[in-house]
Amino acid sequence: DKGVGLGAGEIMLTGDYIYQSIDWEHSPIGNEPFDHLGLLNTNILNLGLTIGLNDYWNVSLSQLLVERCMEWETPHDSDHHRTECSSSDFDNSKGGYLGDTRFNFKYLLSNQGKGPGNRIFIGGGVVIPSNNILTKSPFLEDLEHRHFALSDGTYKIFTDFQFFKKRIKMPVFWGTTFSIEYPLETSDYGFYPSTVYDLSVMALSGPIKIKTKNLKISSIGLSVSVKHTTEAEWDKVSAPNSKSTTYIPGLSVLFMSKIGTFGINIQKPIMDNLATNDGGVEQDSDIWQFSISYRKVLDRLIDALYW
Repeated sequence: DKGVGLGAGEIMLTGDYIYQSIDWEHSPIGNEPFDHLGLLNTNILNLGLTIGLNDYWNVSLSQLLVERCMEWETPHDSDHHRTECSSSDFDNSKGGYLGDTRFNFKYLLSNQGKGPGNRIFIGGGVVIPSNNILTKSPFLEDLEHRHFALSDGTYKIFTDFQFFKKRIKMPVFWGTTFSIEYPLETSDYGFYPSTVYDLSVMALSGPIKIKTKNLKISSIGLSVSVKHTTEAEWDKVSAPNSKSTTYIPGLSVLFMSKIGTFGINIQKPIMDNLATNDGGVEQDSDIWQFSISYRKVLDRLIDALYW
């Protein structure tokens, strides 16, 4: 939905399915003198609804549904890792499928609709946490624990800025977004999450002369994102590996159809630190992401908002 602004009373449905695979390893730690190896696979469904309150303000609601699973690939028992999924409870984790809920208000400073020109949006909102969280620090000694959950368990606020430009020549559509997500509190269990800074740049080629009976390739796109997280804390103690910078190049293809716009995207995140282990001296990760996105501006309007 980046670069898309709605007029008064318009309604847009969005959906994203995202699959992420992290193949990770780190060296022996503490009382576990063996290499730690595993796969952390995540399936995410992000469902969204956007409404044009008037010709200048849009409001969006989005909800995450997630399952994250660890495949432990070492033939040794560990207090830190095992084959398990986030849908189940554990000693320090409340399981489930519900991720955070996000409300976003966006002001359309400049919006050229479907024609060439600039789209400049300023937005902000609140993140409402789910109850599927860690209830104790995974860095305490002599405690069997899980490292991952679906939510940080804290309310957050965020702000973002979007600039996009549509042109007649290639790249037909290009732009950049910048966002900051800031936690408002410490969770009920002592966790204070990172502040997240995210900068993205993308460009779309424009129409491609390839089509089938039901689908037409709308654009081929390139993107790169840089995401930085500050240090998080458990009980006012720094959480190992929480401070990191991730570089995310991506390739996408957009398709037009009678029922909406579809996007297929492949990304290769490159992290300067793996934030899901115990801070081993030597560590490495190989990460891939694949997503299928959907967007549909409905044919009907909310009459009470259109005048």
